Amino acid sequence: MPSHELQFILSIPNPVGRKDPQKKVARSHAARSAHAKARRIRTLEYQAQQKRQDHTSRLTTHAGFVLLSPLPASRRDPFASFAQPLKPIEELLFDHYVTVVVPHMRCNAFDEHFTDRMIHGWIPLAVAEHTLLCVTFLASCRTLANQYTGRPEQKLFNRLAFQYKLMILQSLRKALTAEAPEFSDSTVSKALMLAYDELFVHDKQMLKHHVEGAVQMVSLKGGPQTLGLGGLMARLLSNLLNKVIIELGVPVEVPWDITPV
Repeated sequence: MPSHELQFILSIPNPVGRKDPQKKVARSHAARSAHAKARRIRTLEYQAQQKRQDHTSRLTTHAGFVLLSPLPASRRDPFASFAQPLKPIEELLFDHYVTVVVPHMRCNAFDEHFTDRMIHGWIPLAVAEHTLLCVTFLASCRTLANQYTGRPEQKLFNRLAFQYKLMILQSLRKALTAEAPEFSDSTVSKALMLAYDELFVHDKQMLKHHVEGAVQMVSLKGGPQTLGLGGLMARLLSNLLNKVIIELGVPVEVPWDITPV
């Protein structure tokens, strides 16, 4: 029987001593359903594993950095919508960010629409400015460096992460001087994402520094409700503050109520 068809199981009392054929049908139906569910789970796990391997297998190290296979045209930037042309390695890092990093972010556990909001809210903001693109590259380098722990590729991604982080810090310093006291969403995003990076590398001192900076900027803007992207930035900030203050116990003064997420 095709798996998409509904099968109704009737229970009719039988005379004593006679076997109920419906019980056999019910057991058979239950077994088929269990096997089908198990197959679906294995298929989803296999597809997720293949996607991760597809990204990492493109990369190798041989006298520096070598691309084994570039991204297909459909997964690059056919409409030149990025703030500037991407290098081949940056195309791979951005693709890794969208297809691997974002779907595995912690916020997905609390917001079933988080990935979609990131793709349609944060990503368009990021591609419009080179520094925010560096934020996506930095996040990808961090996860890839962890994946290649103990291998030559780890040094490569750590070096790239350092370079991208330096660019973000320099851009943030210039923006703070130019925009004070009213800061753009772009500048607040840089502070937030730097804080998330410190969270990833377990640097509590710099984490506290960046979080306090982000809180001060948001306070000057008028509070989290003034942040853009349809509430997405407020969500990222709330998640960060809960993680830092409540879970890690890092003391940060926040002039508004923190709602657990």
